[in-house]
Amino acid sequence: MEYRYIAGINIPLPQVIQGATTLFGDESVSHWEELLDDVMDSGINAFDTGLVYADQDGTCDERLGRWIKARNIRDKVIVIGKGCHPGPPNWEESRVLPECVGLDVEKTLDRMGTDRLDLWLFHRDNEAVPIDELVDAVDKQVSAGLVNSWGVSNWSINRLESALESSKRNSWVLPAVLSPHMSLVSQEQPPWDSVTSISGDTAHDDREWLKEKQFPVLAWSTLAGGYLTSSIDFESMLAPHSRTLSETARCYHSERNWSRRERAIELATKKDCTLEQIAVSWVLRADFPTHALCASRSKIEASHNVASSEIHLSESERIWLESGEIIE
Repeated sequence: MEYRYIAGINIPLPQVIQGATTLFGDESVSHWEELLDDVMDSGINAFDTGLVYADQDGTCDERLGRWIKARNIRDKVIVIGKGCHPGPPNWEESRVLPECVGLDVEKTLDRMGTDRLDLWLFHRDNEAVPIDELVDAVDKQVSAGLVNSWGVSNWSINRLESALESSKRNSWVLPAVLSPHMSLVSQEQPPWDSVTSISGDTAHDDREWLKEKQFPVLAWSTLAGGYLTSSIDFESMLAPHSRTLSETARCYHSERNWSRRERAIELATKKDCTLEQIAVSWVLRADFPTHALCASRSKIEASHNVASSEIHLSESERIWLESGEIIE
């Protein structure tokens, strides 16, 4: 697996990053400490979290921080935090405000029991807020040593460009990463409000910009909410009894996407790997630097996700997977 240096982060970032969903909510695992041990042993030493990731029994931040402290590995891992996301009591009200940046960083650090975040991301955007105010607020966190590097999740390329220009103009620290949805299949409908995807035909110009700038991407939902997993089939996904699968169908199912899935299954058979590994490899073989957020749920899944980074996909294979077009 390839590791890449990101500006401001002291150790290189692995291509595969452990996602947060196994640490909270309906998809959490009961043996999460052992799972994190297995993930670390597989070579994945970067862990995604977010201030809003919590359930009735606690927060993802606290659980991750407790494990890091117990293992005494703070300098060996990369901790990714996120903030400025809507939250209780009003989930409809934007919190993308300069005054929320410091508050959210402080709360995350307190929960984790650590003195710094390796990478902190704006979890959402609000284009009504002047970009200078937001960049100034996060730059203050970097200057204070509380955040080593920062980036944006679910921001448009235009807003990212504005953040880069603002940072340069004011001699502030530049944003280092973008974290959008990216997968082999495109979003037919967004899974949540105010999210950004760089998949599909409509995002072609965004991908060209990322290619030209070679700007790092942390891709979320590479398996498209389970759509690109071998555990579902057409009938079960559309069955009304399963809320999770019907939500996956709402967001990702279309004739074009199902054809992409079938081609991925065909190629997986030829390469003696899994559908999931082809889906992750497709993201990691983009023509700009990509890292995949993969919420491994077991030691086997973690090792399979790492192995995905070693699967070679030619450019013609990537094109065929996406469009069905054969390039000689």
